[in-house]
Amino acid sequence: MEFTIEELIAGPVNEVFTVMRDKLPDLVPFLPEVESIQVLERAEPGPGRHRFLNLWQGRPDAAPKAVRPFVTGNMLRWKDHAEWDEAAMKVAWRLEPFHFGTLFECRGEDLFAATPDGKTRMTIKGTLDIYPERIPGVPKFLAKRLRPDVEKFIVNLVTPNLRGVAGGITRYLAQKKA
Repeated sequence: MEFTIEELIAGPVNEVFTVMRDKLPDLVPFLPEVESIQVLERAEPGPGRHRFLNLWQGRPDAAPKAVRPFVTGNMLRWKDHAEWDEAAMKVAWRLEPFHFGTLFECRGEDLFAATPDGKTRMTIKGTLDIYPERIPGVPKFLAKRLRPDVEKFIVNLVTPNLRGVAGGITRYLAQKKA
């Protein structure tokens, strides 16, 4: 399932891009659904190009109440593989589940563009593919029939969190200026 999110961030594009790339763990206090972000690897394969591997840990209390009894910390942990391109002002990313290795595939890119009023437009484009048939014990015919509904449900859960990153950057920049 494809998704697109556009958010305005109160800050100049170069600053927003740099904060998102280099200060991601510092944003955690401004991201209510995130418990921690740890940079596992960082490389600079060329001028203006950066490669990161980040480990995200979500907050168990951020999960919907109905599923909290079944959610463990490992279920809310994922690896974020990111390739930053400064010249294009974009990052290509791929999320890797920490607990359910092949249950889903999620990838996309974030584009950063200056607006005439000095803000930043962040456009997040991605795809999410869920494979419920890979869950042991779930009949394949049932899993395939449920797949579109499960994907829509998960995208509806994930998109507020993605929007929250934009709000977190805005709050982070405001605090830095205060």
